[in-house]
Parts: sequence; C-alpha cells; structure tokens
Amino acid sequence: MKRPERELLGQERRRIRGVKSPGKSNRLGAFGLWGRILTVVAPVSLTAVVLASFFTPMLAVEKIEFVGNERIESVELESALSGLYDRPMTTISDDEIAKLLSGFSLIETFTSQAQPPHTLRVNIRERQPILILVRSGKNYLYDAAGVQIAATEEISKYPFLVFDGNPIESPRYSTAVKLLFSLPLETYSQVFSVEVSEALTSKLVLRKGNLTVFWGSTDEGLLKAKVLDSLLATGVKDALNIDVSSPNSPVVQYPN
Repeated sequence: MKRPERELLGQERRRIRGVKSPGKSNRLGAFGLWGRILTVVAPVSLTAVVLASFFTPMLAVEKIEFVGNERIESVELESALSGLYDRPMTTISDDEIAKLLSGFSLIETFTSQAQPPHTLRVNIRERQPILILVRSGKNYLYDAAGVQIAATEEISKYPFLVFDGNPIESPRYSTAVKLLFSLPLETYSQVFSVEVSEALTSKLVLRKGNLTVFWGSTDEGLLKAKVLDSLLATGVKDALNIDVSSPNSPVVQYPN
C-alpha cells in the first residue's frame, strides 16, 4: 500500500474512533430527566403521606356510626368508644375495639370500617333470642349459645325451656336448641315449651290444645318436623299425644 493511501486510511480510522455511539450517550433526554426526578420524589411523597396519616389530624376520627344494633343504644356504644375520637384511624385495630366493647354481652360479633376522612363505622351483630328460661321467677331470653339477653314478657313469641341448670355448654340445653332449629318457623311459633331429659330425649308442648309431642333424640330432626307438620295439617283434633320419635311410624294417641 502506498504511503498516501496509508495516511488516508489512518485518518479515516481516527475519524471513526472519534464518533461516539448513540447508545452510549451520557446525555439525558426530557423523559429520562423526569424519570429520575420521579424516582427520587415518589417514595419521599408516599412516606410523607403515611407519616401524616399517623401523626396529624388528616384521618382522625370525628364521627362513629353504629349499624345493626337494636337492643343496645348507640349512645352506650359511643360512650364505650369515646377514647377513639381524635385518633388517626390508621392506629385503631379491631382488637382494641373488641376490648372496649367486651362489656356488652348482647354483641355476638362486629366489624369495623374506616370511611375517610373522619368516620369510623362499626357493624354490630346482636345475639338473637331463641327461647325463654325462668330465673328467680322472671322470664329471660337466651340465645343459642346460652347467653342471657334480656328480661321479657313476650311469652307468646318464644318457647320456654324447662331447665334450671347452667345453659353454657350444657348438653340438655344444646339439644333443645338443635331441636328448635330443626323446626319450620310456623311450627316453632306453635311450641309453648320444650323439655329435655338426662338421656337427651325431648318432648314438646304445643300452644294449641296443650298437645304433647314426644320427639325422642335429635336424630332425623328434619324428617320428624315434616311428619309433625303433616299430622298437624291433617288435623289431630282432641288428640292427647303425638309420638314422632320414630318418624316412619308416628303414633297419635286419643283419649279413651
């Protein structure tokens, strides 16, 4: 290769080395610059919002709403939770609310819901009465778990349970509850009283005609309820007893 040609080739190589590749440019475009700014600013802003929700009145409780309470006055519930006012909602837990409401035996369960900016909503599920127990000469409503709800004079709406023990975790009490739950609503409303023996067999006394129903054990409860309904629908006028303890062969006893 001649000298002039070598010199031209060398100049061309030096020129090529001096040109920077576009992919290796260190200059930032407009989008790249804003991307770096947001990468730095966004976490800082988020942290500021979180800290503000904990330490400022931004989400502080100013109003507490109660839903679902019928027997318990909202004023009583609000008084129990009064210590939550002016507290950030992010610092209030269900465990704390449960402790504050622990004195209300009528509350079966509850859920809480924050409604920003300043409202705390508490949904109450009250215990539902299923029967009446007589205590010290007074009638009291009890729920399925054996918890006393309130004194009552509404003896036409709920059946009596002939039982003088402690209903909590009592097999006799739970047997009576299971029996009542197996009855259709219309039949349940006709029951005046329930009695459960030590052997956990039951009998009912109906309001109409003072009719006694021998129920037996809680086995086949739904079938027994259907058989009893069928017998009552066809008419058992003047009958003394109905035995559905063997639902496939019920017995109706009439006076001699």
